[in-house]
Amino acid sequence: MKKLESNILNMALVLTLIAVVAAGLLAWVNGVTSEPIRQINEKTVSDGVKSVILGDRDIEFTVAPAQEKNGFVFHKVMDANGNPLGTAVESVDPNGFGGNLKVMVGFGPEGEILGYQVLEHSETPGLGAQADAWFRQASQDVKEQSGVANVILGRPAKAGNHNIIGMNPGDDMLAVSKDGGQVDAITASTITSKAFLRAVNAAYKELFGYTAADAVSGASSQN
Repeated sequence: MKKLESNILNMALVLTLIAVVAAGLLAWVNGVTSEPIRQINEKTVSDGVKSVILGDRDIEFTVAPAQEKNGFVFHKVMDANGNPLGTAVESVDPNGFGGNLKVMVGFGPEGEILGYQVLEHSETPGLGAQADAWFRQASQDVKEQSGVANVILGRPAKAGNHNIIGMNPGDDMLAVSKDGGQVDAITASTITSKAFLRAVNAAYKELFGYTAADAVSGASSQN
């Protein structure tokens, strides 16, 4: 076989052939994997919605088609009779320790937090990643000690709180205790904690139309 002459035209033909073959392979791979990926993503969202709204409750439910607004995604959940059980909201805060922190928060019809799930994060493993469990755990109780022990050892710190389940941002927007709020930050991970709580607050505001005036009147209107 005659060897191709090394010139600009032949080089361009070879590169074009390689590009066409590579594009064809990429299209084939995409065609094979796109549907399984879509199904996996849908199941992940469906499982997340069930988790943050129903928790351990085993009841029949339906989920309305997802709605997007201002960068948030809403999943309204009803029981078998069409009564509202709550709404799961996907919310992103861009200022986590490692970048975007994406959460799904489940709110009851009155705005109480039913559950949450961290969907995406770029936080430090073992610190920021604890957000997926930290804000649903029961707080540790502090043991009582005598007045003498208080003098010798010092008065024990208050138990604090980092369980947001059941809280309603409409009553008081969530903030870390270091900022005068009611939620203890993850140990050594205040930036992640603040990003998480901002994402939760933002989800509530977008869902219920919370404004500064609502903080005084206590009024809110669901979208």
